[in-house]
Amino acid sequence: MRSRVGLSVLLLAVGCADEGREDSGTASGANQLTTISDGASDSSPITDGDDDDAETGDEEERLDIGNGNSGGNADCQEGQDCPDTCEASTHVPCDDGTTDLFAAMGLGCPGDPEVTTSVMGSLQSMGVRTSFGPTDTWAPREGSSFAVIGSGRIADLDLETPALDLNLSPTHCNDDVGEFSPGATLPPPLQIIDVAGDCTTDDSLLGTGDCSNSIAAQFNQGGSANDYAEIRVEATVPVGNNSISYDFAFFSTEYPEYFGSGFNDMYVGWLESESWTGNISFDEQGNPISLNAGFLDFRDDAGSLPEFGGTCMKQHAGTKWLSTTAPVTPGEDIVLVLAIFDLSDAILDSYVFLDNFDWGCDGTDAPTTTPVG
Repeated sequence: MRSRVGLSVLLLAVGCADEGREDSGTASGANQLTTISDGASDSSPITDGDDDDAETGDEEERLDIGNGNSGGNADCQEGQDCPDTCEASTHVPCDDGTTDLFAAMGLGCPGDPEVTTSVMGSLQSMGVRTSFGPTDTWAPREGSSFAVIGSGRIADLDLETPALDLNLSPTHCNDDVGEFSPGATLPPPLQIIDVAGDCTTDDSLLGTGDCSNSIAAQFNQGGSANDYAEIRVEATVPVGNNSISYDFAFFSTEYPEYFGSGFNDMYVGWLESESWTGNISFDEQGNPISLNAGFLDFRDDAGSLPEFGGTCMKQHAGTKWLSTTAPVTPGEDIVLVLAIFDLSDAILDSYVFLDNFDWGCDGTDAPTTTPVG
């Protein structure tokens, strides 16, 4: 039997999970914060306590010069003053010592495009880190820190779990945080519906479901989402850019015992855009990011991987840093939701690291996810 233990947590803001989100962009639901930022504000005081190790970030100039498929104004909307070529990002990291999830990802820094941000889920399941494990495998990709969300407590990541005792009682990274479990549905605009065709050739399919057709089969195997956590970004695409990108890494204690079963936690990166509606982070075979994804390179069956030493991922599994790039339309308003949840149960937790968000010129027909490097 998989035991369940509920935890009572401090609520920053409480609402009914089925109320959705207001048109104003203010979230309603479990533990929600909403901020509007064009500069670092530390508006989300969420941390796992390792900020003292933060390093000073250096200025970055992100030269994502457009390729043959993506001129800077190829999709520029009528009536806008659009540049003839891609506008290189001049992002300067602002995450040195931050506790702000979005600054840690590379969003909302001084000089960056304005974004509206919010979170949903338990505040215990969100945090900022500067490293993970005893190696530099998961060193920050941008600046000196990265954001973390999970279906369990972020503070448990640095606590090594005793050898595979997870079914005896909740242990490290094996907790029902008891905050927000949406069940058979996911918060809008996420949809557990496959589209009836190819969104890249039929624009009428946009908005009818998940253009990637990567969510439904895995989700329906488990049937219900529990311990849901998300971070959400609403923004206007700069007219000189036609893509977004970000880096992430996924980890789960569901491995190895429930590998391939209905207890298969999921990470979803959902984009709501004129170019794509649906999941944008999946492997080469179209699998969602879960234990079934082809990117699960670190499988610590013997408990001997140095990368997981001293962490609750010992004897479990995770990915290296991966990078997702997705098309957007210059000048449009988009919504990006990065979400993770337990599937079928509410224990045996999973986590995702998030970093290096960028506005670029690499827009093509469909999103891609590839290993970094």
